Amino acid sequence: MIMKLSRSVNKVLVEANDDLAILVTRTRQLSHLTHILRQQLEPDLAAHCYIGNLDRENLVILVDSAAWASKLRFHSQTLLAQLQAAHQSFASIEMIRVKILSQSVSAPEPVYQKPQMNKENAKGLNTLAESIQDEALQSALARLAKRAK
Repeated sequence: MIMKLSRSVNKVLVEANDDLAILVTRTRQLSHLTHILRQQLEPDLAAHCYIGNLDRENLVILVDSAAWASKLRFHSQTLLAQLQAAHQSFASIEMIRVKILSQSVSAPEPVYQKPQMNKENAKGLNTLAESIQDEALQSALARLAKRAK
């Protein structure tokens, strides 16, 4: 006897427990509202915006960079009116908050990097040293030119 083992992922998630069912439902709701939000925005901005949370009075919109956050904040008052007209879920919203999604953590860029001199610059320093009358300056330029890599 062969038993059918495959079930849809959604069915498994919904049957798993109440908390998981609530999470799946909330995710679907936010995804639907994100779609409505994006319809109200310019296409270049829309691709970078996601609804992060919606409660009675506040709408949190997540963006993936500070540049998009600035552009969205600039349009937030007109966007609020458009969203209120577009869907009843936005009717009681009084404020739009914009948050930037955190970037993946990578190695920090060095604050200071030791300057390096190439052979071409060293040759220029040697030429300059040869044309100078002051022996101390001439010597210092020659020593500096020797640091080329």
